[in-house]
Order: sequence, then C-alpha cells, then structure tokens
Amino acid sequence: MKRIAIFLAMIIIIFSLFPFSQARGLTVDIYGPATVGTNGTYEYTIVINGYFDGYGYHLFLTGSNMSGGTTEELTGLSYTTNTFKVNITFPSRPETVYIYVMGIGIVNGSPEKTTSINYIQVNVVKSVPITLTLKNTEPYEIKNISISFFLNGRFIGTSNVSSMGPNSTVNVTYNYIGTFENGVNVLSARLNTNLVKFSSGSNYTTLYFYYGTPPNYDWLWYLLAGITLFTLAIIYFYSSGKKRPGAPKWKK
Repeated sequence: MKRIAIFLAMIIIIFSLFPFSQARGLTVDIYGPATVGTNGTYEYTIVINGYFDGYGYHLFLTGSNMSGGTTEELTGLSYTTNTFKVNITFPSRPETVYIYVMGIGIVNGSPEKTTSINYIQVNVVKSVPITLTLKNTEPYEIKNISISFFLNGRFIGTSNVSSMGPNSTVNVTYNYIGTFENGVNVLSARLNTNLVKFSSGSNYTTLYFYYGTPPNYDWLWYLLAGITLFTLAIIYFYSSGKKRPGAPKWKK
C-alpha cells in the first residue's frame, strides 16, 4: 500500500502542473482480467463517466519488475466516446501489477480540465505458452481469424489474428493460465474458417501430452522376464527328467 500511495502522489504532483481540477462529476472505471499470464497481452476497457464534451486518459503501469511488459504511458482522447480499449502486455515474471488510469473531462471553450484517478490490481501468474502455425494457401487476404482452444473438451480461450496475407504463414501463441490433470491431457484447437489451415492441413488439430510423473513400467518387464525364465526352466527340467527308451532287444 505504501508503494501505491507514493505512486499516486507522483501522478498528482506531475499533473498539478497543468490546469486540471478534481471533481465529483467525473469517474473512471477499468474493466479487464484480474489474473493474467506472464508475457501475455490482454485487452482492458476504460470507461470515463461524466457530462463533458470530450474525454481522455493517461494510463500507467507499475510493478516490482516490468521487464517484458508495457512500460510506456498510454494515452487517448476522443470527442465522440467515453469508452476506450487498450492492449496491455504484462511482464515475463510472476508478480503483482497495478494499472493506474487518470481520466480527463474536457469542456469546450474552457482551459480547465477535470480529472479523476482510479487503479486496479492485476496478478501475473506463470502461464503455459501454446504456439500453433497457421497457413493461408489462398491467393487473397483473409481477415478476422479466430482460434478456439479446448483442454480435455473444456473451452479455455481464444486467440485472434486480424488478417493474413495471401500464401502466408503466421505463428499464434495462446498463454494458458490454469492447471492440468495428472495423466494424459488432450489439447485441441479449432479455426473459425476453412480457408486457413493448421500445419496438419486441417482447420482442427489435437495434441496429446502427459502431465505429472509418468508411471514406471519396469515392473512389467521384470515380470515378463521372470515368466519367460520360469517357462524355460520347466521345459528344461521336463526334457532332462523324461525317461529315455531302452535299447532294442535285437542289439543284445
């Protein structure tokens, strides 16, 4: 909490240099996942409420180690909407990240801007990257491609590709956050179009993998070896102990 207070104080000091004012008539809401995966990029929605002619925002991220994540300030301004969507990339190590947003309300003809600050806490956890290769063998561009991922028959998420050029290949990575079942797991992915294929040549692909410590089947080989030796021993003793026929009488 001390770090949050210091950071908020810094923001207030910086923006106090500009003709902004605090007002109850402006509120800022931030919507998005509270738990994300390392190195993952996620979409967040900023909604600035109030009666103003224009709206803007300044977005900052802070954490103990932001390596691999979004470090620059994100800004936006609009005179037609009070809702903004931003993509945020999170760091490569698990930690807690705070997203701070300063909302701005603008009144036409007035040099003064109304501001309000809000923040949310996001937990960054270790994720499992799932990378698939997509191929567009068509002689034209294909847009709005979506890949749905399933784990053991359960839907776990999607990845989107805005467009693929003609006769092109692209790698798509989905960062899975969650657990696996002990034993054999089935991961499958399905495309929303038949025009694009996975490397397997189909718009549907399946991967089987084992999670946990594989069972030790050495005992089975020892058992089979023991059964074989026991069988050979029985055959040997049976052959050596069998009474041999006597010599024919005509040889006397």
